[in-house]
Formats: sequence, structure tokens, C-alpha cells
Amino acid sequence: MELNYPHTDINKLLNFSNKLQLKDNKKKLPKIIIIFDEKEFIEKKFELLKIPRGSAILFRSYDTKSRKKVAKEVLKFCKIKGLKLLISSDVRMAREINANGIHLPEYMINDQSKINWKNFKAWKTKLKWMVTAAAHNKKTLYKVPGHIIDAVLLSPIFLTKSHPKQIHLGVSKLIKMVHEIKIPIYALGGINLKTVQYLKKSGITGFAFKRGF
Repeated sequence: MELNYPHTDINKLLNFSNKLQLKDNKKKLPKIIIIFDEKEFIEKKFELLKIPRGSAILFRSYDTKSRKKVAKEVLKFCKIKGLKLLISSDVRMAREINANGIHLPEYMINDQSKINWKNFKAWKTKLKWMVTAAAHNKKTLYKVPGHIIDAVLLSPIFLTKSHPKQIHLGVSKLIKMVHEIKIPIYALGGINLKTVQYLKKSGITGFAFKRGF
């Protein structure tokens, strides 16, 4: 997460989760997921954030050589702050560091041969994992195994700086999918203080963001 802008704006965005009329959350899923893509964990930056307890950090940092080391540092911070840590794609690492859950990128949903689902379900139950998956369209949403996946991060909802040429779904399509799909949905992509206002009555379970501007 890039924190090269006033942390006060991020804190306002974090606080906005209290104003959302969220869908019934029987699984007690976090309202907010913060995506971490950095090559190192700078604790001082994160200490400035007033992240609500029970929120989650989704650890990606795919190109980091010391990925496991950085993940452990983030996990330590999460434990102190009462947050959940989800590891993207690497099931083995999640087990080794005792993370709180797993995030499956879209390619793992579209090609489900990449996962031994029987073993995965057993680990999820034993380790009490929270499991999320990524989806960028309706087609992928219908492929998500709802008996294993707790929630889906649907993106991009709004125009995003990380993928400026990618067509965003918009709020209308988001609301339609929320009502059609039984799996809880998080809104991701272009979430900031302005756009988050449009999510108030969308029926989402929560929202996820990386940059927040």
C-alpha cells in the first residue's frame, strides 16, 4: 500500500466502513481489506493508520525476494492490532507462518486444477482460515466454489490508477451481482473518499483498497 499522501485521508476512508449498510455478515467477515504489495514492511507508516480491529490485510508482494520474511513482519503487526492476515496464492507459506487465511487470484479460480480442493478444504477447516478469491467478471463469480470460498473481491468497480485502461464494472453491475450471487462480495478498484460514497446501499460485505486515492 502506497502511503505517500496524508494518512488522515486513509483514516477517513477506514472510518467510512461504519456508515455502510452492509449485507448480513453471518461469517463475521471484516468490513475492510487492505491490500499490501510493498517490498518491505515499514511499521511507522502503518502505525499512523487507525485500522479497525477485525479488519484484514491481504498480503501479495509477489516480486519480493524476502516475501516470507516480510509476511512474518506484517503478521506480527496484525496480531498486535487485532487484524487478520490473508496470504495471496501461497498456501504453503500461509500454513508455515500460521496466517489467518488465503486469497486465491482469479487464475486459480478459472483453472481449478491448480488446487487440490479436498486438501484445501481440510486445511481451511483445521486452521480456521478465511478464504477469499478474486473476480473481474460475472463468469468468474459463477465458477467460485461457494462451499470453500468465504468471499469474493470483485474489481475494478471504479476507474483505477493501477489499471487505467481496464473497463470498470460500475455500481449498477456491482449491485446486480451482489443480489445474484450468494457469496459475499467486497468492492475493489478505485475506492477512495469520493467513490466509497456510492457503496452505501450496494449490499456489499465490505470494501478493499490499495492506494486509497
